[in-house]
Amino acid sequence: MSDQIFLSDEDVVSMAQDANLTGASTSTGEELMQRLKYLVYRNSNLQEDKASDWLVNGANCKLLLAQGGGWQKGKIRIRFEFVPDKPTPTKPLIPTNSASPLDDLRSHLVV
Repeated sequence: MSDQIFLSDEDVVSMAQDANLTGASTSTGEELMQRLKYLVYRNSNLQEDKASDWLVNGANCKLLLAQGGGWQKGKIRIRFEFVPDKPTPTKPLIPTNSASPLDDLRSHLVV
């Protein structure tokens, strides 16, 4: 999905308090990530630095896709993303009210 926006530390999210991980009506991306890091650490057997890897740099792993291709090494990471309700309109490459850039070339061709 091309309309995804991955949140930075400074981005601010406003939502219902009872739906927010921080319990506030607004939170920065950093506050959300810190709270999620705490929840992952507290509710798992992971050491704090290993829990942090899931949210920052990614945790080393291997992936075997169901459609095949064998094992692939990489990292798994939890990220916050925002998906707008209304997609951003795409701009046409060539304005519809202007002539084609090829019109000048066509005018010099003898057919």
